[in-house]
Amino acid sequence: MKKSKQGNKISVFYFLILLIVTSVILVIYINNIISVNSLSVINNNLKEEINKNIQTNDLLRAEAEKLSSFERVKSIAAEKYSLTYKENATDGNTKIILNKSQLK
Repeated sequence: MKKSKQGNKISVFYFLILLIVTSVILVIYINNIISVNSLSVINNNLKEEINKNIQTNDLLRAEAEKLSSFERVKSIAAEKYSLTYKENATDGNTKIILNKSQLK
């Protein structure tokens, strides 16, 4: 009878090895969870920053369009430089030819 009882016993050495392996697996698993969570926080922060930059770009684009509108340019040209715009001031059939040396 003694032999059957000894066969059922788990040795302390194997139990400790099993405990160490289980601990290592748990530590690796928990470390992965923590890493994924920190990466998701960084990802969310970057998405928020991108959205803020998109909004800023849209505002700047709208302001640039407003500042470069024809009516605004026309009023500044009239006030500062005494320039006027006439609707039919050019002849549609006349071609203007410039040399490259004139562009510099």
